[in-house]
Amino acid sequence: MTPGVGRQSAPPNHGPVARYRLQAHLMWEWRPVRLALLRRALLSYMGACLALAITTFVLPGLRIDGAGALLLAALLVLALDSSSDIVLQWLFVAWPIFVAQTLGLVVQVLAIIAVGRVVPGVSVEGTATVVWGAVLLTILNTLFAELVAVSDDDSYYGVLVRRLVARNFGRTREPTPGLLVVQIDGLSLPVLNHVMRGGRVPVLSGLVRDDGATIYPWTALLPPTTPASQAGILHGRNDGIAGFRWYEKSSNRLMVANHPDDAAEIVRRVSDGSGLLADNGASIGNLVTGDAPRSYLTMATIGAGKPHDDGRRLRGFLATSVNYLRLLVLMVGEMVKELYQAERQRGRSVEPRMPRGLQYAVERAVTNIALRTVSTAFVIEEMFRGAPTIYVDYTGYDAIAHHCGPERAEAIDALAGIDRAIGSLVKAARNTSRAYRLVVLSDHGQCLGATFSQVHGQPLEAVIAALLPGNMTVVGTTDSVESAGIGRRIAAELNRGAGPGSLLARLLPGALRPFGGAAGQAASTPPDVVVASSGSLAHVYFTSQPDRMTDIAIEKRFPRLIEGLARHPGIGALIVRSASGTPLVVGPQGRLDLAAAHREDPDPLGAYGPRAAENLLHLDGLSNVGDLILLGAVDRVSDEVTGFEELIGSHGGLGGWQAEPFILCPVTLPLTEGLPIGAPAVYRQLKAWQAQLEGIHDD
Repeated sequence: MTPGVGRQSAPPNHGPVARYRLQAHLMWEWRPVRLALLRRALLSYMGACLALAITTFVLPGLRIDGAGALLLAALLVLALDSSSDIVLQWLFVAWPIFVAQTLGLVVQVLAIIAVGRVVPGVSVEGTATVVWGAVLLTILNTLFAELVAVSDDDSYYGVLVRRLVARNFGRTREPTPGLLVVQIDGLSLPVLNHVMRGGRVPVLSGLVRDDGATIYPWTALLPPTTPASQAGILHGRNDGIAGFRWYEKSSNRLMVANHPDDAAEIVRRVSDGSGLLADNGASIGNLVTGDAPRSYLTMATIGAGKPHDDGRRLRGFLATSVNYLRLLVLMVGEMVKELYQAERQRGRSVEPRMPRGLQYAVERAVTNIALRTVSTAFVIEEMFRGAPTIYVDYTGYDAIAHHCGPERAEAIDALAGIDRAIGSLVKAARNTSRAYRLVVLSDHGQCLGATFSQVHGQPLEAVIAALLPGNMTVVGTTDSVESAGIGRRIAAELNRGAGPGSLLARLLPGALRPFGGAAGQAASTPPDVVVASSGSLAHVYFTSQPDRMTDIAIEKRFPRLIEGLARHPGIGALIVRSASGTPLVVGPQGRLDLAAAHREDPDPLGAYGPRAAENLLHLDGLSNVGDLILLGAVDRVSDEVTGFEELIGSHGGLGGWQAEPFILCPVTLPLTEGLPIGAPAVYRQLKAWQAQLEGIHDD
């Protein structure tokens, strides 16, 4: 699949010859590249030697005299195993997997007998030795083969594609193309351009250079966060989503978007039944559903029990030891890589940086390996199912950029992995019954900057508490939680019904518990002040006042607060409602009435770009914003933005590239309203493309 071209032509007939010809073509198409083949051959031979040596040590009836005999016997066993594996996968791809495994065990028995008779210095005594040797060699060779091919995504997804092709062989082709939307969470357009020029994302670069894709910028209005952007993109509305987390005075409730109950509540509020995925589409790895009838790894539905009958798909995907093994090895490797890279940052005195321990290493492995792998498999299954619209969110880059920096090597490595996953989707779409048009977009960008507490020695809530009477309680939400819900998504999907996945989920109960205590439920005794931070944006709520307080009311009760915060070097601007109902910006350079037609210099929003006033007017019009709204300061020299959360890569406010996402789309899908301003405009554009595709009938 190119961005604007459907799948290849169907076979001329649907008989067994065509079926096996297609399977042979797929095995060739999904083969590793030449360098990977050479590496795999050498490592496989080493693994075969080790497996045979272990089997000889365990079974006294199998004797090998000398290293030469071992090397020759291993070569013969490997040749028989490899050739038979190719043939068995080709012949029995449509059969249950245990059929090929059983026949493979028979081949292993024959290989041991052949080795004992052909190779000098090898002797095999007794039927039991042959049988147990075959079993042990099969286990060891499977283990070593997976270790050798563990990083080969093409071979891994190729097996899934060939089984799906066999299952759907001869299926009637869908007359209209579908829309596949891939969201790369947190990737700004400037970073995308940089990595494309650097050769780190060859698939995305190829879509632009060779396949006629176009890249457009779009503007993410305040707050540029995943819940606000996804609600707008998938449902066409993001009213009332004041950040990644916010406080609601009417119910004394702290909303956190990646808590299942809160995500479900967001969907309830913004959905009118006409979401982007309401056309029998599929939501994969998202916060909200887009009204999709099938949702996988989607935060808004993981607490809903069994909303569809496809929970078994994840359990089926993880049912075999081969898949478990691959995920385990890759995740352990990612954890080791993270610990090394964190130490390398510290050793090189890279600034800004943040502490990254074992807990984050596990989180990174789950996000960047397990979630990406499983999400890709779900997308491939939905493509072969023929879903008209599929929307998947890859969060690995965003999660790593938060902890390492949006342009650091660790984040770019994660982006390269997402690029490989997109390449697998492109290849898979060549044999689906429905042609797909590929759109790749992001929901927001990120900006680099030391955290507020790193620079100023205390968190924002401590600064606010010092400016208030001593008897007032101030609670802050500045801990990083955005990627902490990934484990809950996987565990909850595993927990759908009976099976090994359900057992695994019960062994991980902590992954299913909400973070943050008060989120998703009313607090019995709310604090006097709640500080809800979302990256470089913070809302300050006075919980005793049901309505939003004005500047005069706040200054009368807390005369030091507004001026003290406005002059703090870590706060670039403060927004408060005036007595006349208009938003006021208070900063080190003075005050600005956003509703005034005339703007005076110096402009307190000068560091935030030409759209700053428009963005703040938009944010001020949302429900559930704070009595005070704070923006992190921008360094005029480095362009770094101060984040209120404990993350060195942040978004949610203004400054840097956090409001500069992109849309990559086929040239055959032009923009109909100009460059989108705000996430609901992206929704309207995607809906227009859906309507355009419904009028296309591929021959």
